[in-house]
Amino acid sequence: MIEIKKINDLNYSEQKNLFHRYGKDYTSVMDSVIPIVNDVKENGDEAVKRYTKNFDGVEISKLVLTHQEIEKGFNRVPAKILDAFIMAKDNIEEFHLHQKPKNIAYTRDDGSRLGVIYQPVEKVAIYAPGGKAIYPSTILMAAIPAIIAGSSDITVITPPCEGDVVPDIILAICRIVGIDKIIVSGGAQGIAAAGFGTQSISKADIIVGPGNLYVTAAKAYLFSLGLIQIDSMAGPSDVMIIADEGANPKWIAFDLLSQAEHSEDAFSILITTSSQIAESVKEEISKDIETKTGRYEIVKKSVTENGLILLADSLEQAIEFSNRFAPEHMELMVSDPDSYLPKIKNVGSLFLGHYSPVAVGDYFSGTNHILPTGGTARFSSGLSVDSFLRRTTYQHLTGNALKTAMEPVGIMSKVEGFDSKHGGSIYVRYEEDQPDAG
Repeated sequence: MIEIKKINDLNYSEQKNLFHRYGKDYTSVMDSVIPIVNDVKENGDEAVKRYTKNFDGVEISKLVLTHQEIEKGFNRVPAKILDAFIMAKDNIEEFHLHQKPKNIAYTRDDGSRLGVIYQPVEKVAIYAPGGKAIYPSTILMAAIPAIIAGSSDITVITPPCEGDVVPDIILAICRIVGIDKIIVSGGAQGIAAAGFGTQSISKADIIVGPGNLYVTAAKAYLFSLGLIQIDSMAGPSDVMIIADEGANPKWIAFDLLSQAEHSEDAFSILITTSSQIAESVKEEISKDIETKTGRYEIVKKSVTENGLILLADSLEQAIEFSNRFAPEHMELMVSDPDSYLPKIKNVGSLFLGHYSPVAVGDYFSGTNHILPTGGTARFSSGLSVDSFLRRTTYQHLTGNALKTAMEPVGIMSKVEGFDSKHGGSIYVRYEEDQPDAG
């Protein structure tokens, strides 16, 4: 079961496994994915249907659902369930509306005008995983910031269930956010269909959303070809909880278990300054797994292989360790958590206090749950409105302003070996005295 260790006792190999846990070798996966992607490129709909039958065991009759089918799915979902998702939708919209940037425009003393214009990526595809679990909440998390950014053409990619159908709740959430195109295919073939476009599927410019190794590899391959933008190469999900002696062991245990519930390769780690808390949490985890409730087999394997309780000498040491680990989710279950905010650097999403479990961010509070995994929070951020925006810079110089730039540009272009035409493109404008055209 889950081990207890002191941070100071971790050897080099153990630290490396934690700090460089992404470490997926995509070589063998790519060997499988690239032929699938190229087949879809050449054969379109036929290839997508063929791979869906081979991998999912479902012979789909059509790749894109109609508006009527989405409406029927929406009508079959109980009102109480719809209400919960609509409340979450409202919170997610409220939070993400604050993220929309404003265009920039200013004028220098010499009359030159410079600025930035933000424009949306118009064609968006969202991958909503299926299989062991379904993720209608992911559609909310991806679609809402895209809509706020101004994206006008949004498609959901999701694998079919048994019987050539998509779960009603997936259809309902698409209806709630206004998506009327659903590709009924998952895996690499679904990603390729959106990345290239097929006879019945329009090409996307960005594909976002979590998925398995094959989905991630297909996204990465299409990105490497310059065909699409992606959000990230998603790895195993993780949580790091930092707790002092005042935290509730059962609450900590459930928060760790909820992360382990995702998959066998999820990381669930507690760092505490209290040996009593460490022992109590370990006991609570063991007791819960013994009940064999929920997805306990997945949870048991995840906790056994990737769970860990670490003892720190101080909260400062715990935070320093977390900054190196760069968790996707971090819970700070200590007294006065806000006072530690300036010291926390690398986190996908931060949950402060005793009443902010990761689950509330996964579903309801309004922050985004599509986050950097595998330690990539050291250099990347979660999905946001900005993910669906392009920045265009502009400048409008006056003749006098360009004349002022002529000598510096001439010198700099000469240093780089481009003075003939780079520098020349400015000099040519002043071969004769010309009026300032503005």
